[in-house]
Amino acid sequence: MTTFVCINNLSDFSNDLESPKIFVKERLSGEKISGLFFYSNAVNEFLNEARLTEWLEYSLSEEIPVYACRNSLIKRNISEKINPLINVVGLGQLIEGVLNNNKTIVIGSL
Repeated sequence: MTTFVCINNLSDFSNDLESPKIFVKERLSGEKISGLFFYSNAVNEFLNEARLTEWLEYSLSEEIPVYACRNSLIKRNISEKINPLINVVGLGQLIEGVLNNNKTIVIGSL
């Protein structure tokens, strides 16, 4: 079973977010993750260099593509500062991820 993960906002989980790998695995019991889509305030994770490194190391070790919503980045004026390993995409990628997977997990509120 494949699961697509949409991350909206991680500020509510700041105390629980020791490691992105542990954070995601606790919410997905051994399921194959097809993508991590950062939307809304979750794109702020990319401004913290240490946190960005953790997300990228996790995604590379598990071969999970990382997507960031273009409009979310532009709205926060961080579109130019994004790491080239992050796929900057539109909401079509989110829709495709939802439709092409068995399950979608949404983390955080808008």
